[in-house]
Amino acid sequence: MKGRNIITKINQIKTDSARQMMHEEKTTKLLLRFALPSMFGMIAGAIYNIVDRIFVGQYVGSAGLAAITTVFPVMVLMIAFSLLVGVGGSSRIAILYGAKRRRAAEQVLSHSIMLLVLIGCTIAIIGLNFTDELLRLSGASETLLPIAGDYMRIILIGAPFALTSFALNSLIRACGSPRYAMTSQMFGALTNIILDAIFIVHFKMGIAGAALGTVLAQGAATIFGLIYFTLKNTPLRVRLHFILRPKLKIIKKIVAVGSAPFIMQIAFVLLVTIMNRKILHYGGEIGLSAFGVFFSIDSLLFLPAFAIGDAAQPIIGYNYGAGLHERAIETIKKSLILVTIFYLFTSTLAEIFAKQMMMLFSSDPELLALGVPGMRIGYSGLVFFGLPIITNAALQGLGKAKESLLLSTMRQGLFMFPLVIILPRFLGFWGIWATFPIGDFLGAIVAFFFLRRIIRWLKTPEALIIK
Repeated sequence: MKGRNIITKINQIKTDSARQMMHEEKTTKLLLRFALPSMFGMIAGAIYNIVDRIFVGQYVGSAGLAAITTVFPVMVLMIAFSLLVGVGGSSRIAILYGAKRRRAAEQVLSHSIMLLVLIGCTIAIIGLNFTDELLRLSGASETLLPIAGDYMRIILIGAPFALTSFALNSLIRACGSPRYAMTSQMFGALTNIILDAIFIVHFKMGIAGAALGTVLAQGAATIFGLIYFTLKNTPLRVRLHFILRPKLKIIKKIVAVGSAPFIMQIAFVLLVTIMNRKILHYGGEIGLSAFGVFFSIDSLLFLPAFAIGDAAQPIIGYNYGAGLHERAIETIKKSLILVTIFYLFTSTLAEIFAKQMMMLFSSDPELLALGVPGMRIGYSGLVFFGLPIITNAALQGLGKAKESLLLSTMRQGLFMFPLVIILPRFLGFWGIWATFPIGDFLGAIVAFFFLRRIIRWLKTPEALIIK
């Protein structure tokens, strides 16, 4: 009994230390403390993604790259459900943790894990029964269908691991442990690269080897992430009795906050599906290969900036829950500066080294002729996208589900979909690429008005009431 009391006191000291850090540490330093590990983890994942495509491009060929591109919408769909639970759960956890409501935070955590596994299993069952239909819908030709099907079936089997491993990083960061989340991501990425080399190069399993390496690495990352919530010094734990007695009220709150990034990703699934079909029409299978390379490079030049939004979200949520609204506003402003600097740097790299980046995957002259100028067009408006990222992070951190959903819906529905349908009619293949910079600019204008409203609201007495 005495030993248990000592452990309890140690845990309380660590919890108090974490709270003191969130209360008192300078916001720039706190942002970097959370963002850098997350960013390094995402970069590690991006390097895996790029190396994975390089293996496929070099050992399978451009047909392999095109096949993976047709599977990409399904993979984004899995990310969408992961964000639904991961973002919704982490937002609630951060607010409740900031308000010192540990039991309620552990309820949210336990429900999140349960939802991830259930949704992953459901996606696997449905997807395996409609594999060919889904691939045809996303633009796969009859020649690509067999190789794409081999890849997709294996990926679907690992859907529960894919959802859980991705979402766990957000949940771990919400508990104040960004370094562990980074380590989990890096562990999964390194495992994937090693398995790719073994399955694709050594055993010559082709595209099926790439898929198998991905699934096994996601399983390893899931186990690594779950271990965190069993450690003695973790701020929160997964409780089996909460999982066995789910409450609809808690699930609704998780889904409400996570619905915005979920809808945004679902819209992106539809957008990419339309794009794939347009690309196949205007650029053929080689155009699909070029687009696949673009999305692979995207994971290094575009996605890591989301780490800044991921870092800002729990900090904003915690300080809002603790009544420190000025710190929440300061976090919003500084995170916006950081993400803009990141995009200035990466978009410059894309403009200067587009050809060299494309040649890592393939030296096919036809692919380069389509991919290099397309990549330069695609990244020309990237600097504007930082504003929607931080605005959404702030809305999610504050638990403003409806506003976040509205912002996401407006950007996709009002701008991206009409652009990808209209522009190719006038500009052909290049009109598909032009969808990105024009959409980024218009989305930033809308996000600006949302962000201004958030900051004004945080300065009112109404913001002191936490629901």
